[in-house]
Amino acid sequence: MKKLTEIFRRPTSLVFADQLIFSGSNFLLTFLLARKLNISDFGLFSSVLLVTYLLVGICNAIIVQPFQILAAKEFTKKSLGFVFQGSVILILIFSTLMFAAKFLPVFAIPFFKNNLPAIIIFASAYVFQDFLRKVLLTIDRIQLVLCIDSIFLLAFPLIWFENNLNLRKSLLIIAIVNAIASLPGIWYCLKNAEFNLKNASLFHYHVTEGKWLLSASIVQWFSSNFFTLVAGIYLGVNALGALRLVQSFFGVINVILQTVENYYLPKTAQLHYQDKKEEKKSLLFSMSKGMIVLGILIIGFFIFSEPLITLLGGEQYQQYGFVIKLVSVLYIVILYSYPTRLSIRVLEQNKAFFTGYCISFVFSLLSFHFLLKYGALYGAVTGLVINQILMIVYWKILLNRKQISVWA
Repeated sequence: MKKLTEIFRRPTSLVFADQLIFSGSNFLLTFLLARKLNISDFGLFSSVLLVTYLLVGICNAIIVQPFQILAAKEFTKKSLGFVFQGSVILILIFSTLMFAAKFLPVFAIPFFKNNLPAIIIFASAYVFQDFLRKVLLTIDRIQLVLCIDSIFLLAFPLIWFENNLNLRKSLLIIAIVNAIASLPGIWYCLKNAEFNLKNASLFHYHVTEGKWLLSASIVQWFSSNFFTLVAGIYLGVNALGALRLVQSFFGVINVILQTVENYYLPKTAQLHYQDKKEEKKSLLFSMSKGMIVLGILIIGFFIFSEPLITLLGGEQYQQYGFVIKLVSVLYIVILYSYPTRLSIRVLEQNKAFFTGYCISFVFSLLSFHFLLKYGALYGAVTGLVINQILMIVYWKILLNRKQISVWA
């Protein structure tokens, strides 16, 4: 019994347990909203979530990702205080910009204007909770992350028992639960961080390292979501809702990959800078086994695509079963690219990271009209697959040319 308790207390076991809760809650929340909301409202909810992902990406680029590498080199309470302050300021800027946007003609649409307060609250709570999770994972406070993700489960009974659920109520419920779930992380940061207005060196580091990451984050968002957004215009809100339902379902896989990046990236960087080659090889072997398991799972999604889409969204989505097959192919390509992606990040090849997404986005701009006009949803997902392949090829060529690798 004692040995079993020790196993469950290991960091890897805690990370796995947290991943089950976080991935499972994301999957079930998508499943629940797809059934409780009509297909049009679910498409609009997906649009809000896409924009929120952009804000998360910006926060990651400026605040979280430089901190992940800095903490691997040398963690200080001052750096924790700096990123906490920076995240709060950034969220206030996001909120101000969203409020100001309603006065622009392009955003003068009933959906945006009528739901603006809920959208701002939702996006702010989502970004801040995501920031706390990633920072706490970086500094090995896994039990706190587990607590945060467990508290988020409160969203399910609140949504399930809401008889007249609509888009606005969905946004507010998720926002409030995210805010409550963030409290343990806020408490830890306030208790353990050192807050100081004189942070010139940290500010300079985040600007220097974050400028390429920020550019890459924005281009990455457009590259990853451009076909999805344009699909809504070309093919209608229903097609957008179906595509986002499938993408959200595969978000379970994406969340696992994000955990690899948020937890194992600092570990890999630490081992790399300490020149521990055997430990790095062991880490790569463990990741490879995990990728094979995920690959087998994705093949299962491909085979049972039609009953799976009906189970997820109901009969109204039955005609979109083929989208699961297409997105399965996309995620196999993404799995293959992950060791290369980690090499680029750990070696701080941030300019190359940005350039890879630029190449991908340029392809999107040049090809979207042809692919969507003649391929519809087939064309949209094909474009996403080609985007990933272009990035992998560019990053591999660059690493080979410079003869550098984390895994060598």
